[in-house]
Amino acid sequence: MVSFAQKTSTPDGCYCALGEAVNGPGGYFGSNLDALADCLSKSHADGRIIRIEWSHFAESATSLGDGFTRRVLSVFDEFGLEVLCT
Repeated sequence: MVSFAQKTSTPDGCYCALGEAVNGPGGYFGSNLDALADCLSKSHADGRIIRIEWSHFAESATSLGDGFTRRVLSVFDEFGLEVLCT
């Protein structure tokens, strides 16, 4: 399971936190949904990611906006990832 526990208030901060959650410290992968999909595609194919825990989800969703949050969750869903929003 990958824990994404940072309160994020901007899309760039969200991508940075996700990159580090998936790839480890300094694990930048890009700053758009296509880059997120590429990163998840490689990790999912290797069997590394099955579940993502998004801590502080409500606060992050409020700051990021409903549209952006839904698009990120849609990418997770595209790869069949279980997402636990806490």
